[in-house]
Amino acid sequence: MKIVFLRFYFFLIVFQITICSQNNLYIPRDILSAYEKETRSFDGTPGKNYWQNSADYKIKVNVDPLSRLVKGSEKIVYYNNSPDTLKEIVFNIIQDLNKYESERNFPISRETLSEGVEIEKFLLNDFLVVLEDKEKVRRRSTLLTINIEENPLPPKSTMNFEIDWNFIIPKGSNPRMGIYDSTSFFIAYWFPQVAVYDDIDGWDVLHHTGEQEFYNDFSNYEVEITVPNTFGVWATGILQNPEEVLTTEYLIKYKSTWTSDEVINIVTKEEVSSGKIYKSDSKFNTWKYKAEYIPDFTFSMSDHYLWDAVSLVVDETTDRRVYIAAVYKEESKDFYEVAEIARKTINYFSNELPGVPFPYPCLTIFNGSGGMEFPMIINNGSAERRSGTVGVTSHEIAHQYFPFYIGINEEKYGWMDEGMATFLPFDFQQKEGEYNPRLRNVSSYELKAGTEMELPMMIPNYQMKGPVQRTAIYVRPGLAYDFLRYALGKELFGECMHEYIERWNGKHPVPYDFFFTFNEVSGKDLSWYWKPWFFERGYPDLSIKEADYNNGMIEVVIEKVGIIPTPVKLTITCEDSSTIEIYETAMIWENQDTIVIKEEINVDPVSILLGSDMIPDSERANNNFNFLTSTH
Repeated sequence: MKIVFLRFYFFLIVFQITICSQNNLYIPRDILSAYEKETRSFDGTPGKNYWQNSADYKIKVNVDPLSRLVKGSEKIVYYNNSPDTLKEIVFNIIQDLNKYESERNFPISRETLSEGVEIEKFLLNDFLVVLEDKEKVRRRSTLLTINIEENPLPPKSTMNFEIDWNFIIPKGSNPRMGIYDSTSFFIAYWFPQVAVYDDIDGWDVLHHTGEQEFYNDFSNYEVEITVPNTFGVWATGILQNPEEVLTTEYLIKYKSTWTSDEVINIVTKEEVSSGKIYKSDSKFNTWKYKAEYIPDFTFSMSDHYLWDAVSLVVDETTDRRVYIAAVYKEESKDFYEVAEIARKTINYFSNELPGVPFPYPCLTIFNGSGGMEFPMIINNGSAERRSGTVGVTSHEIAHQYFPFYIGINEEKYGWMDEGMATFLPFDFQQKEGEYNPRLRNVSSYELKAGTEMELPMMIPNYQMKGPVQRTAIYVRPGLAYDFLRYALGKELFGECMHEYIERWNGKHPVPYDFFFTFNEVSGKDLSWYWKPWFFERGYPDLSIKEADYNNGMIEVVIEKVGIIPTPVKLTITCEDSSTIEIYETAMIWENQDTIVIKEEINVDPVSILLGSDMIPDSERANNNFNFLTSTH
């Protein structure tokens, strides 16, 4: 009876803490269990029992540009840091996305279809795994699952894997990687990788469908990439052997860029076909890269791309510099400026917003297609206008913070990184790109807000697709973060952001870790903001309910008709054609759905306009008041 009472008392306390801490926010049972196990805390900090698994990867890969064959071998040491005994191991084989029978949300062309990955050898702790053994091995879509019940992996222990594999680089419309001409490639999602085992779901068994992006453990990588001796290779991490692959002249230029504040053209259009850039002592060169504690590794290669680089001090207290490169085809005229744009972007992120020194030692922007982030390397297409180049460059660089430095699960919570990457460069894009990114987001959100197809952000985005997903993970959260910044004030918002980044860099936060951190650091219960913006269906709609003017005092009653709290802007036009503007942040809606704004004015008012094109409002017909007719 005593044991039963103690258990009841314990769960009663947990329940009371939960009710107080969730601040009226719905918490699913599986996530709530993590707080009960104390892997996470209701104040937003990692719990005292927080853990995450990791691995060391040593990979050797050969790429034949003519046949497009990628042939690799890897050795993996996998660390089970969890308190659980693992009875199966799950691998992501993402190139299997291109197999005919694989599940996809992303359209691909017929020529992109392939046989996927051929696994030539698979050793587990030196024992051969027979992949054809259907009782112990399941391979479906992009997942490979191995039953290890006979020899499970205990807590705080390791398991070794050796895998030989190959695949053909697919042609056609391959998402986020591919062939950009006959000798230029961006290789991503390319090696068998242990899936995430975490404190929320256990094994991550969501198939990669082409639409969702990253969720990987933080691991260490040593990668050797062998290519013909006329090719350059640019990759995640730091090049370990530049003197073995670059001739003396280009080695000197490469090394000088690591300390240069001015862009250096390592390979120019006049030199690119000279045959004097890469060493030719043998038919092939092996480029060796190393990266520590990152969620993925990617590389690119070409035999005719130009190469610019520069560096920047991102932390004046330590004089730490970041190497920044742009690698591009001669025809991409906008890319001649990309290294400098990237440098300005990193300076902005390091010193203004989020105001955290750029976390990695290097970054390369490769001229492929679209816009896609990977740790320390980005795959960007060219843009017709400079504003487009500034926009895609700054957006993808923002991703180095989210989801890489802060390890977001993009399969479920894409708004935690895509929304941040939308919001963080707003001011930089407006100044450097000379366009208004907020205006584009407001108009896009207004179009979808409150419609049947719009879904709340807290629905795992694995269950969304297409335009619905874009609104939920880019547009709506981008505006929500921006309005919150002004509601809290830039200084307090910055303190919350810094603490969130400090607590969760190198870890895997879920949305509640973000919400609870902001609540705790700000000293405010922000559930009035989190709930409508992130959890609920609804739309923004403010209305002038009534207005009055007497004895030099104007009073305007404004009603929040929709559920979304937005800023309030009033423009009062007077008889002498002068205008008076009144602005309140979204914080004004903290405890009320109707507000009264009072203002002393010296000239009789004629009309009032509520809102602006920078504030979303789904019904603007109720935003006007005319004193001459006293009608809306």
